[in-house]
Amino acid sequence: MSLFDPDPHRVDLQRLLHFPLPAIRRSYQARDTILYALGVGAAQGPEAWDERHLRFVYEKDLQALPTMAAMLGDPGFWMQAPETGLDWKRLLHGEQSMAWLGPLPPEGDVTGHNRVLHVEDKGPGRGVIFVVERELRAVDTEDVLVRSHMTVMARGNQGLPGDLWQQPGAQMPQPLAPLPQRAADRVLDRATTTNQSLLYRLSVDPNPLHADPAVARKAGFERPIMHGMATFGLLGMILVCEFCEFDTARLAEMRARFTAPVYPGETLRCEFWQEDGLIRFRTSVAERNTIVLDRGLARVRTPRH
Repeated sequence: MSLFDPDPHRVDLQRLLHFPLPAIRRSYQARDTILYALGVGAAQGPEAWDERHLRFVYEKDLQALPTMAAMLGDPGFWMQAPETGLDWKRLLHGEQSMAWLGPLPPEGDVTGHNRVLHVEDKGPGRGVIFVVERELRAVDTEDVLVRSHMTVMARGNQGLPGDLWQQPGAQMPQPLAPLPQRAADRVLDRATTTNQSLLYRLSVDPNPLHADPAVARKAGFERPIMHGMATFGLLGMILVCEFCEFDTARLAEMRARFTAPVYPGETLRCEFWQEDGLIRFRTSVAERNTIVLDRGLARVRTPRH
């Protein structure tokens, strides 16, 4: 059975490219930063009493996890608007990238500037892909703190054959390369909790798919699934702890491809390769031997003095 709609709806790709997305201002406090960290699995088990982990969930010396940028400046589920022409029930989050140009403060005021950067018809039976860019800027200085790109697969849509449009001067993320063909340099297992998606949805995404068993079954899942960005955030936290010496400002870039969902309570097996000054990674569910994040890439800054 194909993942793609055999009778896709045509969408005007130029109109999608120029779909107006508002700038979103967001004020956040230490409480929001702590709630996000708990939602991606910070301070679970013995780590709850480790002072290094407490810096993500306790007001004293609080640091914001870098991937918290996902919950700031979000324009909401605009893809559901009829004017987009998208079959929103057939959308898939394909890839995510984040680049941190400056440290994310543990509290403050930011504005998210969102735009569709690139749209492309992939050909018969392959749907449409589009890339959404977000620049998260400090309100007081207008400095860009985080630049992120989300790649979405519109499985139920098509454009015109060969359609490809992008914003003038758009700087697209480079394609993610395959992982090294050798054993990982490091492997870590990390358990998720059965209530993790319930915690995460309080920060950013209240989609009932992640909470309501009936909704999850209608979508073809045996029970509610974790948000993809919660899995992404958990890996971001592991990168900060294991490769940045718990210094959130050292994580400079993180990218990955989403390949399958995680059920809350499952164990994530995280494999890491260190090559050419980069950290490559892959994440699978240990109980099902299923890859959930693939072709991961992270760049880490040298320690601050």
